Amino acid sequence: MSLGCDGTGPDAPVVEPVPPVPAAAAEGAPGPGLGQVTGNARAATGVVLSIVLLEPHTEVNVPVPERAATMDQLGRQFVPGFILVRAGQTVNFRNSEDDLHTVHVKDSAGESLFNVATMYGSTYEYTFELGDEYTVVCNTHTEMFADIMVVDTPYAVIAGRDGSFAIPNVVPGAYTATMIHGEERSEREVEVVSGDNAIDLVSN
Repeated sequence: MSLGCDGTGPDAPVVEPVPPVPAAAAEGAPGPGLGQVTGNARAATGVVLSIVLLEPHTEVNVPVPERAATMDQLGRQFVPGFILVRAGQTVNFRNSEDDLHTVHVKDSAGESLFNVATMYGSTYEYTFELGDEYTVVCNTHTEMFADIMVVDTPYAVIAGRDGSFAIPNVVPGAYTATMIHGEERSEREVEVVSGDNAIDLVSN
């Protein structure tokens, strides 16, 4: 699928994504012995924002966030229309309007993970164990759809509209930095050291 980070078509209103994992808005110096990676990815194209992943070459011990991400149903939209979570993290699906909806989630192969009806005020939680790109639709209202990206790495952010990003508290070591922008995907190898690290994912 082509990921616009609001998960909507070209004529739909922009819906801001939830904070990435970990939050790019973290301020201040990284923790002792850890690195902070900042840099530039491709700037937004319409509603399509860049996603930046740092995939470690060796295992890093970073716990899966206990906080569940939330995707609501409101105004006959999924809000937000795109979320980025880590494998093993739970997503809480809500219905906050007096309208009967469904939450139907399929993986990238088109296989259905679940399809549940949601009434006003109801919630349904699901833990995504496998990294993949998932589509979310409402069978009752076909104009409603969204995207969920589940990643294995603990270091993943949605870049700002200008392409800037920050990934705090990165364990030093060798990584593959991946930029995803719609159908475009590029990779480069980086070495993260403690302290500040700046990378440019746009220049060749």
